[in-house]
Amino acid sequence: MAIVQNPITGRTKKAFGTAVFSKSYDKNVMRAKPLEVKNPRTPGQMRQRNKFGTTVALIKQVKLLINEAYGKSLPNMSPVNKITSINVKNAFSGDPPVLDHTKVVLCNFEGSSVSNVTLSGDVDQAMNITWNPNTVVPDELTSMLSFVLFNCTTNQAAIFKDVVARDTGQATVTVPASWVGAQTALHVVTTDYNQTLANAPKKIIQFKAGVDAASLVQ
Repeated sequence: MAIVQNPITGRTKKAFGTAVFSKSYDKNVMRAKPLEVKNPRTPGQMRQRNKFGTTVALIKQVKLLINEAYGKSLPNMSPVNKITSINVKNAFSGDPPVLDHTKVVLCNFEGSSVSNVTLSGDVDQAMNITWNPNTVVPDELTSMLSFVLFNCTTNQAAIFKDVVARDTGQATVTVPASWVGAQTALHVVTTDYNQTLANAPKKIIQFKAGVDAASLVQ
């Protein structure tokens, strides 16, 4: 980049040959245009682009949830960029690559979470969820659980925030009618009171059930 002010070009704007002129912070700036622009479309590059596009479309739907979990704990990248990178690398199977919802990660924090989770479809798009609270910490037992369900065919997300207390052990949520016939994947958001982030208990998001015949939407 160069700042340009001379008798020939003066305060030049737009393009002149291979140079592009513009103004930045009240200064004339010159940038060189590339002589060639390459847009490789090899099979490997196209596979990578498709994986990236699929992941971005998926993660964008739960962006607020991911940002809430990570807070400002990542100094060098955004939470969405981190999760996108993890899933592009690890969440695809086969050739051509297909998103494997059993490998999708929404947050890589480890901590207190529920156990023995089941997910089953019921009439009128109802999805029944059961779990073991898996804790004796009073604050965790009374903390509210949130659920994220993904349609494993369309990759559409449905977010259910603060549904029931962790010690309840069961809940029912309803997904869109357009999901009928699709398998679903369940991610459970819990709160770990033994860890803190930004002076608040840490949020844990883990894949817990689904991607099987029982998770089919009816």
